[in-house]
Amino acid sequence: MWIGAAAAGLLASAAPAQEQAETAAQATLVVASPRLVEGTMELVATGYTFTEGPAWDGAQLIFSDIPGNTVYVYTPGEGAPKVLYTPSANANGHTFDLGGHLLNAEHGSGALTRWTPEAGRQVVVDAFEGKHLNSPNDVVLRRDGMIFFTDPPYGLGQRAAELAFSGVFGLDEASSRMVLIDDALSRPNGLALSPDEQVLYVGDTATQTLWAYDIAADGASSSKRLVIDLKDAGQSGNVDGVRVDSAGLVYLTCPGGICVVDPAKGVLLERMAVPKRATNLAWGGPVLSDLYITAQSDVYRVQTRARGVGSSSR
Repeated sequence: MWIGAAAAGLLASAAPAQEQAETAAQATLVVASPRLVEGTMELVATGYTFTEGPAWDGAQLIFSDIPGNTVYVYTPGEGAPKVLYTPSANANGHTFDLGGHLLNAEHGSGALTRWTPEAGRQVVVDAFEGKHLNSPNDVVLRRDGMIFFTDPPYGLGQRAAELAFSGVFGLDEASSRMVLIDDALSRPNGLALSPDEQVLYVGDTATQTLWAYDIAADGASSSKRLVIDLKDAGQSGNVDGVRVDSAGLVYLTCPGGICVVDPAKGVLLERMAVPKRATNLAWGGPVLSDLYITAQSDVYRVQTRARGVGSSSR
């Protein structure tokens, strides 16, 4: 619970507290997802511009309001989320390093950064082979400390792209060695590691597809393969955030809400409705069975029968 202890003096009440109180009491959704869901979907935060990047630190949920240029922290049972820090360089995805410090994929700066209460934002990497990154989107950490992240152009703004591709990267921070895992996906977005961390899953928003790569100890990839195509013209939403449970099933935002996929068979097992278009998701709670979902202006929580892995808490 490093954020609560170290940053207590930095936390301020989030913006729409009154709206949160008025809406939360009535915002439950019974979802038709019998194999997945234990109870109802609960609204835990609302009133933001565009929420993203949920990450659980073992006791609290971190999430971003990208256009709001702010990172928030939500502690279950303690009311509305608080401001963790601002400005955030339009941070999107988050995870935690081996020391429990927050890693951020930043749209505005085009950098992967580390934030601590004492030192603020510090750049981890912002270039590949001498060229500035586009706009890091999401980030995950392997147990040995190797960082994997995606780099589509969504947050370029007025900056000119220096890379001619949207990349999926691995970074050995200790040696500053970067590995280009893929430069052929149109819009690589969310990503997650399998329970044994030998497979990396990446969602491509442009094609509404999920891909898998075998990952070696040095970060090199092989055996790129399509897991599933989730295009559905009749449903709103996109392939975006990706997570994995202890059984190896993949959970990702998709047209229609949250999709649960068996990657070994390449089949869709279940689709869970979300009140608004889902942008990302993260496991949380005492045993990582709560699924937190960012969805446009809101953050939701639903208890599941699964147990997550790849938590941002290390």
